[in-house]
Amino acid sequence: MPAEWKFAAPQKSSRERDDDSAYTKESKMHPPVRHLLTLTIVLLLLPKALNTVAQSPPPQGLSGVWTDGDSSKTLLTNHVLGAAAPLPNGGVIAAGGLAPGLQGAAAVALAEIYDPVDAKWKVVTPMSIGRWSLDAIAMKNNKVLFAGGASAFSESAVLDSAELFDSASMLFIPVENKMSAARHSYGISMLTDGRVLLTGGSTKGNSLNGSGTTSTDLYDPEINRFSPAAPLRDGRALHAQVTLKDGRVVVIGGAQRNAEIYDPASNRWTTFPGLLPTTLKDMKAFETFDHRIFVAGGQNTQDGLTTDDTWFLDIESGQFTPGPTMQGFNYSPDGSQKGSSDYSAFDLFPSDHKFSGRYFFFAGGENDPPTGADVELNSSCLFDVANNKFVDLGPMPFIHDDHTEAMTGLNGKGHPEVLLFGGNSSSGTSRFEFLTESISSPVTSE
Repeated sequence: MPAEWKFAAPQKSSRERDDDSAYTKESKMHPPVRHLLTLTIVLLLLPKALNTVAQSPPPQGLSGVWTDGDSSKTLLTNHVLGAAAPLPNGGVIAAGGLAPGLQGAAAVALAEIYDPVDAKWKVVTPMSIGRWSLDAIAMKNNKVLFAGGASAFSESAVLDSAELFDSASMLFIPVENKMSAARHSYGISMLTDGRVLLTGGSTKGNSLNGSGTTSTDLYDPEINRFSPAAPLRDGRALHAQVTLKDGRVVVIGGAQRNAEIYDPASNRWTTFPGLLPTTLKDMKAFETFDHRIFVAGGQNTQDGLTTDDTWFLDIESGQFTPGPTMQGFNYSPDGSQKGSSDYSAFDLFPSDHKFSGRYFFFAGGENDPPTGADVELNSSCLFDVANNKFVDLGPMPFIHDDHTEAMTGLNGKGHPEVLLFGGNSSSGTSRFEFLTESISSPVTSE
C-alpha cells in the first residue's frame, strides 16, 4: 500500500482511576462515649451536607441544553443554504442564501451578526454580491472567507469570486483574484499552515446532484490570493472534507463511492482502495481520536434516498467498515424517519482539546422518502466515539433544513455552543450548549 497512507500507531487513551479501599472495625468504646462522638460528628458535618443538597446534581449521561437563541425574532432572512462562521468575540457572522421558496430568484447579499450575550441578530454591511450554496471559514487572522456560491438558482450563475469579512472594520473586502474555477457546494477546510483548501464543487448554479469539477484552489491569507492546487482524481460536489491532524486532507463521496487523500507537501492526491456501498452526498466526516475517519448519513445520488448508516475509514488500509446506525437522529414533527442528510455536524471540541475527536454533534436536516415531499427533522444527537454509540440530545426548538449554522466555540464555562438558524421552514434560531461536566470519564490528551 502507498506509504503516504501510513499513520504512526495510534496511542491508547490513558485513564486514571483511584481505587479507594474502605474497611470497618468494631468499636471498643463505652456506648455513651460512642453516642456523644457520633452526635458531634453529625453536628460538624450538617452544614456541609445541607450545602451539598442545595447544589444541582451533576447531569446523568451525555447531555446539553437547547434554547430559543433569538426570542426577539431579530433574524431578517432565513439564509437558506447561506454560510456562517464564528467570530473572535464568540459571535457569528452569517451571510447570503436564498429566501424560502425563491428558486430561480437572486441570492441575497445580506449579512447579519449574532451577539451571544444579547441573543440578538443585527445587520451589518452586506457582501458585494448575493451568494447561495457558498461556504465560509474563520481564519487565524480573525477574518472570515466567504467563497464562490451562485448568485441565483440558475445554471450560469456560479461564482468564482470571494470576499473577506473583517471583524475589526465590520466590512467585506474582496479577495484580490479569482478561483481557478467557479464553484458552489464544494469542500473546504483549513490546512495546518493556515491556508484554506477548496475542492471540487458544482459548476452549474441549479445542480445539487453531487457531480462536480476536479478543480481545487488554495487560499493564502497572508497575500489574500488564490492559487490552483493539484486536481482531484474524480470530480465531486456536496462531499465531505476533513483536514487530518497530520496535515493531510481527505475528501469522501459526492457522486463517487471512493475517497481521496491530499498531501500538501507533495501537492498530490491519492485514491483509497476502499469504496462506500453507494454514492453519497450531503454527509459529514470527522477524524476520530484514534485516527480513523467517521462518515455519517447522507443521500444516495442514484435513488435519492437518505440513509442512517455510518462508516469508519481506516486511513492505513484505505478501507471502509460499517459503524452503528444513527439512532436518536431520526425524528420529526411528522414522526420517526429513516436516514438524514443536509444536517449540521461538528466535532464539539477543538483540535488541541483533550476531548477532540471523541464527541460529534448532529442536528437538523431532512429525510428523503421514496415518494412525497422531504421530511424536515428537528432531532439532535451526539456520537460517542469511544463507546461507539449515538446519544439522543432531544428536539431542537425549531426545524432546520437547508439552513445555516456555526459552532461558536467554548463559552466561559468551557461548554461548546452551536447555533442553527433559518432554513426552508423556520426563521428561528436554535442554540445548543453541551454540558462538558456530563462527560463522566475524563481522558488525557492523545
